[in-house]
Amino acid sequence: GATMWKCKDCGKVFKRKHKLDLHIETHLEGFSHPCQTCSREFKTRKSLSCHNLLVHREKKEKKETVDVKKEPSPEFAEAEQEQNEKLRVEIFKRMEKIKDSEDGTMWRCTECGKLLKKKDKLELHVETHIEGFSHSCSYCDKIHKTRTALKMHIITIHKGAN
Repeated sequence: GATMWKCKDCGKVFKRKHKLDLHIETHLEGFSHPCQTCSREFKTRKSLSCHNLLVHREKKEKKETVDVKKEPSPEFAEAEQEQNEKLRVEIFKRMEKIKDSEDGTMWRCTECGKLLKKKDKLELHVETHIEGFSHSCSYCDKIHKTRTALKMHIITIHKGAN
């Protein structure tokens, strides 16, 4: 079989060592990576990179070719919509609204306890805990576990093609 790489902190398994190296940063304390554009701080280099791509739309280079998006069949589009509705139900099952006297309304992930001020940001986080859902790239059919991973794939691999 292929070599697998396992995180000693949480047991998560990776097919590629560099993915484990990036993952290990999530367990390290005392490090921060500031955004050069808006000064927001991130725990990992990967989260800073994702922030730059999603928020500041930084692109390394322009592509010569244009990726073509495949139009989904009506059946696929309907199945995708149904999956997204089920996913939202699963996400909301794992979220808790907290009233904090200092911070006001906060949202807590019931899976790991993570607290965030913005509900939509916690929804994206909670999705990382949920198994059994997949999101296919409409350009190349690569499958991703979360909608954010799919969005990052499209931005980085297909250069945000529309």
